Amino acid sequence: MSAVAGSAAKPAAAKVPSVMRREAMLGRDQRVAGYTFMLRRAVDDPLDSNLPDVQRLYDETLLGNLLRMDIARLLGQRLAFVPLAPASLNHPLIEGWPAAGTVWLLNLVAQTPIDDALLARVQELKSRGFSFAVHADEVVRPETHALLQLADYVLMDVSSEDIPAITAQIAAVSKVAANKRFVAAGVQTLEAFHMCNKLQFALFMGPFITRRENLGNPTMGPSRAKVLDLMNRVRTGAEQPELAAQFRHDPTLSVRLLRYVNSPGMGLMSKVGGIEQALMVMGQDKLYRWLTLILFTGGQAQELDQAVLENALVRGRVAEQLAGRALFAKARDEIFVAGLFSLLDVVMRMPMDQVLKQISLPAEITEAIVSQRGPYAPYLALAIACEQEDQSSIETLAKQIGRDVADINGVHMDALLWAQELSADV
Repeated sequence: MSAVAGSAAKPAAAKVPSVMRREAMLGRDQRVAGYTFMLRRAVDDPLDSNLPDVQRLYDETLLGNLLRMDIARLLGQRLAFVPLAPASLNHPLIEGWPAAGTVWLLNLVAQTPIDDALLARVQELKSRGFSFAVHADEVVRPETHALLQLADYVLMDVSSEDIPAITAQIAAVSKVAANKRFVAAGVQTLEAFHMCNKLQFALFMGPFITRRENLGNPTMGPSRAKVLDLMNRVRTGAEQPELAAQFRHDPTLSVRLLRYVNSPGMGLMSKVGGIEQALMVMGQDKLYRWLTLILFTGGQAQELDQAVLENALVRGRVAEQLAGRALFAKARDEIFVAGLFSLLDVVMRMPMDQVLKQISLPAEITEAIVSQRGPYAPYLALAIACEQEDQSSIETLAKQIGRDVADINGVHMDALLWAQELSADV
């Protein structure tokens, strides 16, 4: 490399972000099927894809971060879409990469040569079990069609919600290469999700998952009202007999409690058959935490409930784990609740101020959720930042809570795995 090229690369290296962000992908069943992982970038640090050295540096940082996060733990249960420039398919880190569940999302630019060497490399990696994805608008040129034939997934930006244009693009891709699995990217609303669900899309991603839709005049179902009542009783110190009596008035909730207490995750040596015994095993703190989870699935089944729950669990767990070194157990539990409740308005289809009026919460939780202030606010902000692109505040927040930026990626992956397992038991 020339001295000029070397000096040009150094400023870019200094700006390479180390904190990962994720975006969930839902299947047609509205459950999380996979994630795409990206590097967070500062708003003043746009990635110029025309600079190969910068792209290679970003790709290497992305791969290194995912390996340090031990992404193999996730791949048994979820797909992982990893964006890379085609040239990075020859990076040494890929040689030992776990194949099952990995989808290399190729980022093409007009100058990307689709030559025999690239096609051979893609075929070789496919033979080892890797999958590939491409962007629909990047494979319209005839010279890219051979690569499109090898791709398993085709991502399509549907944010315009222009149905004729979207269907025309699907038809154009299918004419060149049949039987591709289409991924709807940039899905903005539930209405757009339903639109795409009627088309040929297999996976869906975009802000619709946690979007606060126009709520109109929301009403709360009786099951969620019962859960909120129980939570308030626990918070105000109700005795076990009083709580048990409330559970007996709701057979469905009683069955869920017994099923949870007897689940493998609780590790009990013998089965619990009674409500009071179950409450004794749970204890007040665990019972309260379990009830917060039930709020997400305790009413009549609604669209995206499970996906929102998993996202909220990740938020809560990241925030709680980041607080692990600095705060006592009670504060960590409350930070976890703050993470969960930060999406409660989405799943309950009710403005947050109305939700919070119906439950007694410590002031620190309410302050962190509503006004982003107080001792819990930086932990919650860091958890939410793992879903967003701009990293301008990451370093400041990490410094504020006394954690190294490098810690966040490991905590993030641990939280994804934990949430995936827990949401299946709720």
